[in-house]
Amino acid sequence: SGYNHKQLVLVGRILNAINGLGERLEESLLERMKDKIEKSYLSFTFAQPYQHAFYGADLCFETSKWTVEEKLAALKRVTMDDMRNFSHRLLSSFALEMLVHGNCTPEEAKAIGDLYIEKLKPAEPFEATLPTVRVAQLEDKKDYYYRFKEFNEEDNNSALVSVYQMGPMDLATNSVLAFLHHLVKEPAFNELRTNEQLGYIVHTSIKTSGDNIKGLLFLIQSDGYDPNHLDERVEAFLDRFRTRLVEMEAEEFDTNVQAVKKNFLEKNKNLGEESSKYWSVITDRSYIFRKWTIIGEEVGKITKDQVIAFFDKFVAAGAPCRSKFATQVCAKQHESAMDAPVPDGAVLITNPQDFQREMPLFSLRPKVDVELLKLA
Repeated sequence: SGYNHKQLVLVGRILNAINGLGERLEESLLERMKDKIEKSYLSFTFAQPYQHAFYGADLCFETSKWTVEEKLAALKRVTMDDMRNFSHRLLSSFALEMLVHGNCTPEEAKAIGDLYIEKLKPAEPFEATLPTVRVAQLEDKKDYYYRFKEFNEEDNNSALVSVYQMGPMDLATNSVLAFLHHLVKEPAFNELRTNEQLGYIVHTSIKTSGDNIKGLLFLIQSDGYDPNHLDERVEAFLDRFRTRLVEMEAEEFDTNVQAVKKNFLEKNKNLGEESSKYWSVITDRSYIFRKWTIIGEEVGKITKDQVIAFFDKFVAAGAPCRSKFATQVCAKQHESAMDAPVPDGAVLITNPQDFQREMPLFSLRPKVDVELLKLA
């Protein structure tokens, strides 16, 4: 960003450097890079337990995920010849998507794209070779638990990450999920952290796995309680929350609707924020550049009955489409929780790779014809 009148020159020099990387790479630089990457992998052991819980959930949910141990083993085998060969293969055939946003004309943006093709001369890749991320599809009316010991034995905190998976959804349904999360967020923090004092970190968010598989996420990190107790308290909160939702006065409900709508329709604070929104709908291959505006408009139409029906379909205990996945990270002081029985009918996962192999996968998002979007 910045110095837009020089961007074409800068891009050209970067592409020249990329083109000659394989020949200019020295053994000493490669070893320094490997050492730096190895240290970053090893330092993950000392990250927060809730980060380990996210890591465990992603290993189970998404294809093309590797463990830290697998990455370290692969890193040790990388040689200069590997890097040169990979560089040539990567640059010889690839699909290019780029976003040029800001003080730039369409002609200047096209010139930058043309420069990539001119400098790198890539062949068009076969579609089957393009990377994709598939997501495990949980069974309705079933709970899944993945437990493991906290990597850092000196850390006294355990962690729970619970995801109520809902699958792909259109923007109208997405607006209901966004609104439900808004309603859940404050009381979850107040009850689970402030009142019950379960742990210092209590968090809720919307979880997106792969490009478009949505879910409602609860996170608690605690040094005082094991993950099984935390799991029970989240379920108790959700039971209370439904009563709160049903009894919510129309005025309070409408106030929340207007607050969420205003948040989605709010103007971007800067160019970077706007660019990141555009880039996110490119990387998830939806290309819905008005996504936030559409969701904001849809939020304005939401009724309380819609939200209750959504909650009763996906989140409430015994809901017909409820699919819950809980990652439980047990600190040394809570290791006994590793052997505790899971709730009746629940699945206990012992190996993420085996779990993925046995589970059905959500289909990929339907392909969008970008040429038609351009015409529109």
